[in-house]
Amino acid sequence: MRTVLSILLAALAGLLAALSLVGARAEALVYTPEPLQQIAAPMSEDPHLQEALPGEISSLVEDQLPEQLPGFAQTAASGLVEGAASGLVEDDRFPTAWSAVLEETRLDWVHRIDRLAEGDTTTSGTVHLQAAPLVELGLDRLAEALSGVPGGEALAEMLREGLAEGQEAGNEEAGESLLSVDLAVPDPDAVPTDVVVLVVENLYRWPWLAGTAAVVALLALWAAPRRRKGTPLFIAGLTALAAGGVSRWALGRMEPAADLEGIARVAADSLLEGIRDYAMPDTLLLIVGGGVVAALGLLVGLASGLRSRGRAGH
Repeated sequence: MRTVLSILLAALAGLLAALSLVGARAEALVYTPEPLQQIAAPMSEDPHLQEALPGEISSLVEDQLPEQLPGFAQTAASGLVEGAASGLVEDDRFPTAWSAVLEETRLDWVHRIDRLAEGDTTTSGTVHLQAAPLVELGLDRLAEALSGVPGGEALAEMLREGLAEGQEAGNEEAGESLLSVDLAVPDPDAVPTDVVVLVVENLYRWPWLAGTAAVVALLALWAAPRRRKGTPLFIAGLTALAAGGVSRWALGRMEPAADLEGIARVAADSLLEGIRDYAMPDTLLLIVGGGVVAALGLLVGLASGLRSRGRAGH
């Protein structure tokens, strides 16, 4: 009976230890800016994203061109907008704008989760890429290009005001922004939104999981018979190893929603790849650490067996 109890407690300790590690890393990713900046900054160097961004930004700006402009003026303004957007990724200010995009995206998602936790059913629980800083940079570039043209600065300011009004209207109507792109991450079809909210709202509890894991591990060692002290170590290590393997498998299977297209698809692909790169070392830590603990359990068990045989021989 004591052996069975020890095994159950050891398995629980290994699982809690794995969950505490995942929780610590996830909390840092969600609630502090540095991890997302680290994993998503390379997204700006993705050739597919660099190719898609100018078209997306120019479309957002062109949609705000005043309808009363004559046809030739519309065409000229569109050409200037496309020219300003085409050089966006080569601009020295682009890295700073991209960093602002990432931070606004993180804060927006945290706000969405908070609203969902409060019972707001109109809010989406997916990550929305906040493009406003890039649009601002595009408008700055446009204003610079129009600085020597009569009425150019007024046109740039008109576009800026039009985008601001459109953004406010979108927020009022459905909690969405004109300048955001839904990446469908996490995919609601794969992970229910209420599960995402529950997990994110409890990430801060990871230290409690770690402490509980340590206490349960000690209880498992205490419950084990004297000659089987290696068994709980082996089971706890094996559980952590298995958790690492399952996590690694799950990370490898993460894919964007099937219906995503254009820049949303490219950005979601890059974001998920960054999350994989961020989390994979932790899965390796669980696998290697669990394997070491399991091996230690085998050694302890072997040593106990040899001592028992030695005593029996005397």
